[in-house]
Amino acid sequence: MNTNRNGHPTDHVSVSQINLYLMCPLKYRFVYVDKLPRPFKPIELALGTAFHAAVEWWHKRRKIGSSPSAEDVARILAADMRAQAEEKLQYKNGESLDDVIQVGGKLANAYVKGFRGKPVHDTEVPFRVPLVDLETGEDLGLPLDGYFDLLEAEDTVVETKTAARAYDNLTILNHLQLTAYGYAYRILYDREPNLRIDVVTKTKNPRLQSVKVFREKSDMVRFFHLAKSVCRSISSGCYHPKSGWQCGNCEFAEPCRRWRG
Repeated sequence: MNTNRNGHPTDHVSVSQINLYLMCPLKYRFVYVDKLPRPFKPIELALGTAFHAAVEWWHKRRKIGSSPSAEDVARILAADMRAQAEEKLQYKNGESLDDVIQVGGKLANAYVKGFRGKPVHDTEVPFRVPLVDLETGEDLGLPLDGYFDLLEAEDTVVETKTAARAYDNLTILNHLQLTAYGYAYRILYDREPNLRIDVVTKTKNPRLQSVKVFREKSDMVRFFHLAKSVCRSISSGCYHPKSGWQCGNCEFAEPCRRWRG
């Protein structure tokens, strides 16, 4: 959700903003309230952006009957990475841009060769729907905004991710984006989608993990109340640091260390 100067949510709610607040309320403030400039872009974020752009290109070509190869997708990914390198990227463990591009090529190869999806209807489809409690009808007063990564035949909605390892059942169960997809599709089309998550693992030998996902009405009601709770916390000005794995490559480590409430 966007915020005004006092941090009150305005305009809309998005899963990425909810996830950021849950991960670290102080980082949420730095990004959406203080609007601090980012001194660099973590290389993992750059690679994820390039991967999604390349996969989106591949599906758009498939939609019109073309069949680009994994090598074609890898070239698109490499071009995107080189464009992003015009910004300041933060690398890890002495790696270089070429090293990361090589990893990206392996991810593209694993995705294209492992993909077993249905015919493409569309990619990166924006949506805006009212966010309401499906049990009581309570309206949050802010719409839910987002994008469907991939829409396929037979009401299939797909979320595409890269990850350090394969997702376990608990990670999939708690994946808010999938719940938001299910909710938005239901509101837009008045029917239940077939949800799937495709995860390419950034392991030595990357592979594509494709999992059918189920979301019930109760999951969507819980999502509504989670969004409502986050909005209340933001409105109350509740911004505190939350230490964890996410601190390792955080762009705002310096202002975080200076934080005194």
